[in-house]
Amino acid sequence: MKRENLSEILGLLDERLIAEARVYDPSAGGRSPERIRPMKKKRIVTLALAAALLLSLSIAAYAAYNAVGTPQAAEKIALEQIERWKELGLLSPGFALADKAYDIRESPEHVGSDYWFGRIFTHSYNLKFRRDLENDRRCSAFLRVDTMSGKITEASLDAQAEAGREPVSEIRGTDENGAEKSWYYYDNYEDIFPADMTVDRFCSLLAQYWGFGGYTIADTDDTEYYHEHWEAVDGSTLLRDLASINPNYYLTVFFDGDQTGVPMYIQLHSFPGGYVNLMLGTNHGIG
Repeated sequence: MKRENLSEILGLLDERLIAEARVYDPSAGGRSPERIRPMKKKRIVTLALAAALLLSLSIAAYAAYNAVGTPQAAEKIALEQIERWKELGLLSPGFALADKAYDIRESPEHVGSDYWFGRIFTHSYNLKFRRDLENDRRCSAFLRVDTMSGKITEASLDAQAEAGREPVSEIRGTDENGAEKSWYYYDNYEDIFPADMTVDRFCSLLAQYWGFGGYTIADTDDTEYYHEHWEAVDGSTLLRDLASINPNYYLTVFFDGDQTGVPMYIQLHSFPGGYVNLMLGTNHGIG
């Protein structure tokens, strides 16, 4: 609120309340109109200032609550948070998204099923960013941004392998027309996060970003989807090495201060389309 507007409001409140406000005087002994006396100006001004203060605080609280109140705001804040991740060291310095999301959708707060361990999904905006190869933006993303905190709570980040990079493996098959074709896999995870990133370092930075007190790396016991059980990895394991444990492997992490008994996940994939993927956060697609 502008200073001059606030002054005008205070002035109007002052004059109007002085002219019209009345308070019952018990010492006058009755409730007849002639026994009602005007309120003192000093008290009126105090009340007016208090009312103005409450109004300004309410406006500030409303603005804070709606920090991510529109798709445009969600897009701006999502890109700012990606820069924040780069500053923290979660992402490689060269990780870059297109300037505009091609899809933005609002998601209301709801409680997930047992499949999601009953996680409470907060009110958020879901944004999708395409690669922009013409401007050397080889990365794409799906981001979920919480409307209250303005923080990313889920991310799926892709990075296309740079032209000329040697693939790490190849599979041969046939395309939809029956012609022989080769598909190549790459391991360019350093395009998403630093090559020397360890599991402990990554989880510590996530805890710092989300405001959690710590974390526990747990066994991954997937009895419904992959029917697999994996022991918890050592925290000194390079993050990129998670991709070589098993094609289905994902890391289970519990953060101190998160919803009780509800895990988060970190998973790496290499896809035959020539890109790698990092998926992490509160709403991982496997539970």
